[in-house]
Amino acid sequence: MDSATRVEAAIALEKTDRVPVAPWLGLYAASYTNLSKQQFIFDNQKRFAAILRTAVELGPWDMTYMGENASELMLLAAPARIHWPGIDLPEDDIHQVVEYELLEPEDYALFERIGLLRFLREVARRQYPGINTARGVLMVLSFVRASRANARALRAAGIEPAAGFMHPGPLFEYFSIGRSLGPMCTDLYDRPEAVKRAGPAWARAMTRLSIHWARLVGVKRVFVALSRSSGAFISPVHFEEFVYPNIKTIVGMLIDAGITPILHCDTRWTDRLEVFRRFPARKCIVELDGHTDMTKVKEVLGGHMCVKGNVPAALTAFGERGEVLDYCRRLIETFNGDGGFILSTGCTLPANAKTENVRAIFEAAERWGRT
Repeated sequence: MDSATRVEAAIALEKTDRVPVAPWLGLYAASYTNLSKQQFIFDNQKRFAAILRTAVELGPWDMTYMGENASELMLLAAPARIHWPGIDLPEDDIHQVVEYELLEPEDYALFERIGLLRFLREVARRQYPGINTARGVLMVLSFVRASRANARALRAAGIEPAAGFMHPGPLFEYFSIGRSLGPMCTDLYDRPEAVKRAGPAWARAMTRLSIHWARLVGVKRVFVALSRSSGAFISPVHFEEFVYPNIKTIVGMLIDAGITPILHCDTRWTDRLEVFRRFPARKCIVELDGHTDMTKVKEVLGGHMCVKGNVPAALTAFGERGEVLDYCRRLIETFNGDGGFILSTGCTLPANAKTENVRAIFEAAERWGRT
């Protein structure tokens, strides 16, 4: 099997010749290739060259993200204050994200009134008044062109690009950053109807954008952020009332468009896994980090949905090679007998991961993941 076939088979819960390997590369690629964090974020060509080199030399892996989460455009799109390496910080420091009340209570209605693109332009204007609309459009077009070229280059190297678009998820995820978490949670009590009215429109508009973008890039998978929708942040009642309807819309629209949702579930989802059984079988990837009990994941989602994860960031940074191998072996033995598993990191690799530990992820798949 080649990498593309291996990944598609895993999504369909079919047996593979070897468990697919797909760590998420972010700023670790800069560390591995001795590229400053400033260059990695601001230089599209150097960032992708670092991603490609790392994925090939430490594998070759079957799939990886293309560094989108640490790119200038994606960070500019976040409704939060960014402290940039080389500007606010030393050039090799990791960027810092500071939440504040950029968005106001009136912005739920504003979004409904003016629509997604004008709303995103308004958010950008508040944060970066020096970037006018023309420059913003040029940045977006340049990023799409680079993503298309990068996807082709990854595939030429035998590696699948993970996603064609990074969807910020349901309205709760985006607004809990832009409002900051405390005020957003207060909104669920003080202005529930405003949140409920804006949520469906947000889900539909952002998902339409993600479908068009992913098709332009040429990758029929879309990352969907689901970090703050877990039981670590929001109650089951509020989840069902405010969040799940948005997720249902996003997943349904993506599947109808022939695109695989990658449900990126940072934080603790152990007590909320049953939610994913409501979605069609063999159509999604659920991507988990080290806070979710993978034995429970197998019990609940095995035979229903492809599972991707979840070597913890702390283990790759502070553990020993043997510990990483043992962790990967346990994951493979838990999941791979029935298919439907992709061996990956728990969220992105940290910038200070040990190279021998990152290399061990692929070694474990070769040693224990062959059928």
